Amino acid sequence: MLTGDIIIYGLGVAGATLAYTTSKMGFNVVGLDIAPYYRKACGDVVTLRGYTWELLKITDSVLTFVKRFEVRVGGVEVAYVDFKEPIWAMVNKPKLVNTLRSMAEGEGARIVISRGVPTRGNGVVVDARGPYAHRTETSVLTVRIIANASWEQDLALLDFDTERLGYYWVFPLDDGSRVNLGVGLMGVRDGRLLKALALRYYRKLTGVDPVVLDVRGAPIAVEAPVKLQEGGVYKVGEAAGLVNSTTGEGNRYAIHSAIALAKALNHDEGVEGYTKLLQGILDEITLSRLILRLVKTLGPRTIPMLMTNAPREFWVNWFKGKLTRRTLIEILKDTSYTLILGSARRLNTAFQLLLLNIS
Repeated sequence: MLTGDIIIYGLGVAGATLAYTTSKMGFNVVGLDIAPYYRKACGDVVTLRGYTWELLKITDSVLTFVKRFEVRVGGVEVAYVDFKEPIWAMVNKPKLVNTLRSMAEGEGARIVISRGVPTRGNGVVVDARGPYAHRTETSVLTVRIIANASWEQDLALLDFDTERLGYYWVFPLDDGSRVNLGVGLMGVRDGRLLKALALRYYRKLTGVDPVVLDVRGAPIAVEAPVKLQEGGVYKVGEAAGLVNSTTGEGNRYAIHSAIALAKALNHDEGVEGYTKLLQGILDEITLSRLILRLVKTLGPRTIPMLMTNAPREFWVNWFKGKLTRRTLIEILKDTSYTLILGSARRLNTAFQLLLLNIS
């Protein structure tokens, strides 16, 4: 029988961060995972905010940085944002997670290779199983391809498909000689089809066939309910539903939620303290769910117009991971954009519903 002050199911980004942080605090930690080494497919971007940069430095897992962003809708550029400082880090995610696991063991944590579903027991039980803690219908399948191909070192390209609700991406991976490209589309669950679509997109974009090095797919729980505790079991990261529905971001939330839970447990504050420490992130995620609902309501004809006319500040906050209800209200005070939003009856109705929810 497993015993410990803290038992963690799943040792991905959230679980490994929690195992390291709590064991360093002096807790007796047991971490369970189905594999001795982490090899998850997608999610190689980490937004550089808060605890993320510190964790990336101590694990030496950064491959390159991104500070320029191009946004397209259906192949047409609608925004370009150039930051003075890096906003994203492209990371070696297996190195990040496996280093955190080793560091946790170095602090006394015990790692056990085992399958299981977390249930209430003695001590603190934590669900850190990522998207696999949710039903598949709440997730979007994404396929990520690593390839030898030329690309600008600090530029990220995102191209939104408003018909199928999702986007294609091309990110730099290192010095510009390798790329991370892929796609995620709501309702498309065929990994082979997604791979073909991603490669076709890159071919159309550059006129070059990339040399594929690695292909992997993983679900992202963009519509999973947000629950920080259920049935006496704490939840962190994607298992808690902490995923941005519009960006698919999960790594920063995984890191921050793990550290927030560790702090709450260390101060014996329970779920109330945990929730309080995550208030900003919960606000981001709530807004992302509302925006996704708005996009589904408006349909593919209206969304391109909305995205084309979005103020620069919308994209600045979107890429920084700072798009909250408060920042969106400030952005929407812009008169010209408000007029655009109210230009169609259906759009105006949906917009009013969004405002009602964010006020």
